[in-house]
Amino acid sequence: MKIAVIGLGLIGGSIARRLRGFRDCKIAAYNRTRESLDLALADGAIDEAYDTPGDAMENADLIIMCLYPKLNVDFVRDNADRLKKGAVVTDVTGVKDFIIREMEKILPDGVEFLGGHPMAGREVGGYKSSTDTLFDNAPYIITPTASTKAETIELIRDMAKYIGCGVITTTSPDEHDAIIAYTSQLMHVVAVALCDNPLLERASSFAGGSLQDCTRIAVINEKMWSELFVENGEQLATQITEFQQCLERMKRAILDGDRSTLEDIMKHSTQQKLRWLMK
Repeated sequence: MKIAVIGLGLIGGSIARRLRGFRDCKIAAYNRTRESLDLALADGAIDEAYDTPGDAMENADLIIMCLYPKLNVDFVRDNADRLKKGAVVTDVTGVKDFIIREMEKILPDGVEFLGGHPMAGREVGGYKSSTDTLFDNAPYIITPTASTKAETIELIRDMAKYIGCGVITTTSPDEHDAIIAYTSQLMHVVAVALCDNPLLERASSFAGGSLQDCTRIAVINEKMWSELFVENGEQLATQITEFQQCLERMKRAILDGDRSTLEDIMKHSTQQKLRWLMK
């Protein structure tokens, strides 16, 4: 079995490191910079290195797209004639409806796409930041459509387990995008907004751990995340509106001196945190 990893950044590099031995595979890779390819070869993470994505994709049974969403689509479109019949294409990006819709337009007959999303990452990117343990016990989300073959779902599930992922969830592309807008994208919006406040310039002498905790993910890849925000715009805008409504309820209670309402909101949030996020 030949697996092609397209993009050896943090996610692609970490996947390649853990794929060794999966279904007796040979691992090929493409990356924009040669340095990452050479490092991956030296590490034994890959068997073949290519400077063009089409060469890496050719004759591959499984192609794992690890680039930004639009670039994933562009690369598959530009190299569709290099995909062999029976190949499976998957991705690792944080938006699914957009990429599935675009892939369905460009994939040749006999080539199947199944969206995937490992819920793992670090504040730093690039192959040098990749690790053998990035996916240990991490959730992995798979988003099949009505036409996805059972054996394709099994392949991606098996791959996710092999690289170390724990809970593997199967859901629709729309539900994925709605929930990720809340669990991931909104969190980045909040962190960015907190660091866009001019008071941050004087905050270091006044801050304990809470400011650090709430702004950890504000060190952000602006090109990737701005693309994710726009491509999941409606879902993310809905979550921002709901967040604003909660802030407004608290703001009104604060200005009205309404401690009872504030206490009710806080009690409810504590119950929700303990019920759903302390497992």
